[in-house]
Amino acid sequence: MNPEADASAVVDAPVTRDIPVPSRALRLGLRADDAVIANVRTTEIPVTDDDDVPTPVTESALAKARAGSKPNGRHRLRPPSSALKARTALVAIAAGAGAVAIVGSGVDQATHAASAPEPADASPELARSADDLGPGITESDAAPDFSDFSDQLTQGKKIAAAKAAADDAARRPMFVSPISDKYSLTSAFAPRWGAFHGGLDMAAPLGTPIHAVTDGVVVNAGPASGYGNWVQVKGADGTITMYGHMSSSGVKVTKGEKVTAGDVIALVGNEGFSTGPHLHFEVWIPKGGGYFKIDPAPWLAKHGIRLVALTG
Repeated sequence: MNPEADASAVVDAPVTRDIPVPSRALRLGLRADDAVIANVRTTEIPVTDDDDVPTPVTESALAKARAGSKPNGRHRLRPPSSALKARTALVAIAAGAGAVAIVGSGVDQATHAASAPEPADASPELARSADDLGPGITESDAAPDFSDFSDQLTQGKKIAAAKAAADDAARRPMFVSPISDKYSLTSAFAPRWGAFHGGLDMAAPLGTPIHAVTDGVVVNAGPASGYGNWVQVKGADGTITMYGHMSSSGVKVTKGEKVTAGDVIALVGNEGFSTGPHLHFEVWIPKGGGYFKIDPAPWLAKHGIRLVALTG
C-alpha cells in the first residue's frame, strides 16, 4: 500500500460525522406527538475565530500521521474541525425548527378545527313546531258553527218548494173537464122519463179518473140516496160542483180537503140509480139563501170547457 496515497486520502476526504436528522414524517408534520417534539433541541453553539480558518496541512504533520499509524493497516480518521461541527449543528437546528413549525401549524389547525363551532344546518327545510301542518297551512280554530247556514238552507228549500208549487198552480187552468179521457155524453140537462134530469151524464169505463172542475173545498164525500156515493166541491164564489154514482172505493177525497182544478177526486162507477158506468155531473149556484141547479153545459162553455156531442 502507498503511504502517500493514504495520506492524500486523509487530507482530501471530507470529515463528516453522523448527526441525527428529524424524520421525514416529523418534518412534514405527520407525527405531531409530544414525545417527538420534546426531543427537538435548539441549543446555541458558540463559534470561535479559530473555527473560521482551517489548520494547514504540513509535511511534518503528514510524517507525524504516518509515524503514529498502527501496523494493523487501519487508518484512524481525523476528527472534524470545530467549524464543521458548528455548521452541521446549525443545519440540524434549522431542520428541527422547520419541523416544529410545521408540526405546530398542524396542531394549531387541528385545535382551531376542534374549537370552531359547527356551521348551522343549511338545510332549506324550515324548522317546524310539533303542531306545524306544512308550508302555508296553519291549524284552524274550533270548528265553525254552520247551524245558521243549515237553517237558512232548510228555509230556502221550503221557499223554493212553495214557489215551484205556486208556479205549477199558475200554469194549471182555472177550469177543466170533469173527464179528460174519452167519454160519451148520454144525457143532458132536460126532462127525461117523466122527470127532470138536473145534470149531465158522461159514460166512460169503470175506474176512469174524475177531475175537480175548479178549485175549492170538499164539502161532502160519501154515500148519497140515488147516487151511490157522491163528492161535492165548493168554489171560491160559492158555486158547488157535484159528482155522483161512484163506489165507496172510488171516492178519493174527504170532507174539508182542499182541491185544485184537475185533481183526481174520484173514479167512474155504477152505483145508485144507474143504467151503466157513467159520471153524473151537476152545478149548483147560491141564490136567496139556497142553491139552484143550472145547466152545466153553458156554465162549462163560459169557462172554456167544450163538451162532446150528445149521443143519447
